[in-house]
Amino acid sequence: MVRSFLIALLLATPTLARADRTQVYSVQGADCASCAEDIKGKLKKIKGIKKVDFDKHAVELTVQMADGVSDQAVLRAIARSGKDIKGIVGGGQGAYLPVPEFPAGTDVQLLTRDGSAVGPLEKLAVPAKYTVFDVFAEWCGPCRMVDERLREVVTQRRDIAIRKLNVRDFDTPLALELGSRFETLPYVVVITPKGKRIDVVGTDFEALDKALQTP
Repeated sequence: MVRSFLIALLLATPTLARADRTQVYSVQGADCASCAEDIKGKLKKIKGIKKVDFDKHAVELTVQMADGVSDQAVLRAIARSGKDIKGIVGGGQGAYLPVPEFPAGTDVQLLTRDGSAVGPLEKLAVPAKYTVFDVFAEWCGPCRMVDERLREVVTQRRDIAIRKLNVRDFDTPLALELGSRFETLPYVVVITPKGKRIDVVGTDFEALDKALQTP
């Protein structure tokens, strides 16, 4: 009888649900923010994952999940998103895949790394050269294609100066300074040796090559 009473008591006692937990993971090795969509897709296949958000500037994932989901399960899912991609438990260590350096001796300068304003581009043009203002963001995948193309061009010609501007996003002081012409990335402005301005939007390398031949 006592045994029956204890069994009945256990069955009547409500099971305490385990609370969800939220964990931040730094991501390293991704080459663009769109990679996060693949990572998020893999994470959502894990039982217990409730919500995944990605901070493209900090390169971090914030994952809401059941308490029973292990960090190792999350890290394995992140690693399956690409051979160079890995996750780290905790924030503050996220980083995109580094862009290769321009060859030594080429005329290349970084004018801003934080989206700050730089003033009129025409006043920053290098005399007697084609000045290429490469407006980019670290999270922009196609911007890497433009960077690669410019590295090829600048090694073949000495009459080209590259000025790189990290805009970071579309609401920074630099973005506002660029005005209504700046609507998307990649975005390149070429100032010819005679002072003519030519805007190139996207990965239109034909238009870029043409701009670098304009008198």
